[in-house]
Amino acid sequence: MLYHDLKTSLQWEIHKADPVRWVHDYGLLRDKGGNPVRLDEEQQSILSPANRRAILLCHRQYGKSSIASLLCFWQALFHPRSLCLLVSPSLRQSSENFRKVGDALSYLSPKPELEEDNKLTLQFSNGSRIISLPGTQKTVRGFTAPDILFIDEASEAADELFTALFPMLTSNPAGRMILASTPKGARGFFHRIWTESGAEWLRIEKRASDNPRLDPEILAEAKRTLPEWEYRQEFECEFVQAQDQYFSNETIKMMFDTPVEPLWSDST
Repeated sequence: MLYHDLKTSLQWEIHKADPVRWVHDYGLLRDKGGNPVRLDEEQQSILSPANRRAILLCHRQYGKSSIASLLCFWQALFHPRSLCLLVSPSLRQSSENFRKVGDALSYLSPKPELEEDNKLTLQFSNGSRIISLPGTQKTVRGFTAPDILFIDEASEAADELFTALFPMLTSNPAGRMILASTPKGARGFFHRIWTESGAEWLRIEKRASDNPRLDPEILAEAKRTLPEWEYRQEFECEFVQAQDQYFSNETIKMMFDTPVEPLWSDST
């Protein structure tokens, strides 16, 4: 079947309505050996079009960037003129995330028609674009109304980046934002969203100790080798006190939460 014939088929309509089935039918999520892997319940929730805001607190190697790449690929393929942004802390990570989009593309048959395929941009013949870029105010400004805005390792992003990103979604009410990261101290925008945001955000927590796909011996080795705070942060998703903080998290919270009596009253 040619690609333009596929677009008029019943299969196309089914996959357009159900990104999870699309991933499973084509085996788009694969392990390091190239074997298809089924999405777990939380990964399916991230792909679901019903969740416009999602924050994923997860251990290293959970596969968050692979899921983000699949989500952007599905959006771009089935919804013409979509703009999907994959924002990462560095150019190296941006390149790696974009490579995962290419991996998913290689598993599809027939393949969609492309107009541009360079190191960080994929443009489809239907007008959709997937752009992977390092997250700075300078690089993200100029984009408007993204349909998918995925921020990888969001705990490492400066608050100024979120200040630049959030207005993008105001001109696209249907646009989706997904934040994914391991924690990095009890501070910053990612921590505030996780602890203070409302029910409009889907919260997903994936600790390494709860992941049946991980080798328990590898986890035990990491626990023996790493400093305790680092293991708790990287594998158990705890917002431990940042190592470069002079004051503890508890002290900082008390400074802002404890009422302070004025030195002088208005009557004096």
